[in-house]
Amino acid sequence: MQIPIDSLESIRNRLNQIHLSLRKLSDQINHHNRHPNQVKLPSYSHIQNQFQVLITQLQSVASNLDNNENVLKNTNVYPLPSFPAAQHEGLVTTLLRKKPLPEVDEWIDKAISDVESFNIDIVKDDEFAKWSSSKVQELKEEFQFYGFHLDEELHFLKTEEGKRETQEKQRLQNERDEIERRITDGGKTGLNSNQVLKFMYQGILE
Repeated sequence: MQIPIDSLESIRNRLNQIHLSLRKLSDQINHHNRHPNQVKLPSYSHIQNQFQVLITQLQSVASNLDNNENVLKNTNVYPLPSFPAAQHEGLVTTLLRKKPLPEVDEWIDKAISDVESFNIDIVKDDEFAKWSSSKVQELKEEFQFYGFHLDEELHFLKTEEGKRETQEKQRLQNERDEIERRITDGGKTGLNSNQVLKFMYQGILE
């Protein structure tokens, strides 16, 4: 089987970028918590931009993982004879490690403990989530949605002034998108709040 080295290396690089982005944001918040009178929290727009970058990075990783699902399920990592194991002993140990890290074991044990203490049946919980999703979709099909404008607003949008206003709003949005493409990895625009909420509730990205 041909191993898609470029795609797998892209996953590793993206995960590293996500790690660095999260650590940077965490350091900024922790620095403020340690010195609240000397260091201000990042602005809302700054945090939102970082969040949008993270969403884009996660979306890229998810896409690569999905495209390489079969390879990842059937590939075992091991060093080739030519691998400089002496110089990169730490990396080899990490790649060959089968047992979860101690902190991961703690997360697993805590999750199991929480489930037992709350008497949560995960299987039933998943079944209920699937039923809820299908029920919402079923109910949505019984209605017609025309947006959030009043009749007066819809009438205004059809006038020349309304059309000019719509064009100006679109121009400003295009400018914001272009700025985001310049600062976002992959030249993609970030997700607005409505898209993020839709993804959280429906798992749909438009």
